[in-house]
Amino acid sequence: MSIAWALVASLGFAVSHILIRRGLAESNPLAGFAISIVISCLTLWSMVAATLPLTVFWTHAIWYFAVGGLFASGLGRWLVYVSIDRLGVARSIPVVSTTPMFASILAVIIVGEHWTLGAFFGTVLIICGVIVISRTHEQKAEFRRWDFIFPLLGALSFSFSASVRKLGFFIANLPLMASCVNATTGLALAVGMIYAQGGPRKVLPMSRSVFAWFVAAGICNTTGMLANFYALSTGDIVIVEPLISTNPVLTVVLTAIFLRDVETVNMRVCLGVALTFVGTLLLVYARGHGG
Repeated sequence: MSIAWALVASLGFAVSHILIRRGLAESNPLAGFAISIVISCLTLWSMVAATLPLTVFWTHAIWYFAVGGLFASGLGRWLVYVSIDRLGVARSIPVVSTTPMFASILAVIIVGEHWTLGAFFGTVLIICGVIVISRTHEQKAEFRRWDFIFPLLGALSFSFSASVRKLGFFIANLPLMASCVNATTGLALAVGMIYAQGGPRKVLPMSRSVFAWFVAAGICNTTGMLANFYALSTGDIVIVEPLISTNPVLTVVLTAIFLRDVETVNMRVCLGVALTFVGTLLLVYARGHGG
């Protein structure tokens, strides 16, 4: 089941990247981050209120989920939006998707998971695939190589968060509660960043169309985040994270369809898709054989 949840998360994140890219054309990353995380909090708290007693929050695991939220729902999400704004979807998302490489290493060190040979080669192929994908696009906008630090730091943030959250699941295996705490921590960070940059009146003004793009992105990102938590609560990081990182393949397809006026895709993308697909099959095989 963890594999299915991971693939749902991949789709949710891919769609959210396209929607955010549209909104960022007329706004800023912090506004997109703030609206998106507010939508996540409203959605998840509503689900918690309808399905869980508040006593589920009375656990030491909440601190692990809060720290995980600071690095993923907070810092990581903001860094992704900054990278999309500065580099575009095609260049930034494949770099962010090197997350499984870092996540797997940290999972072995911090959580004590085992990185099997099949899982290792699957991860390598997925990373190779997303690198090829990132080199098969031509942005119409200028960019600076220094800006690649943003998606890289985003990958590191998501990687560290995955191990911290997994430690929390060892104490309390409650993915809905965990995702709610994560989103709330991310919202706290967003509020602090908004006031640090001059307050809501300076950061948040936007048109109705931009607001709609950000709300839609928030809904898709929340779907991806919740699916991510359910996948992580039942599966190993070394399997779940590489599967979620296949979202660049979906992002490329969606980019070719919905962002033609911003980014172009050439035929070499097929190689990247093939590498990523084979890597995914290896991970599924490794999982089915005790990996």
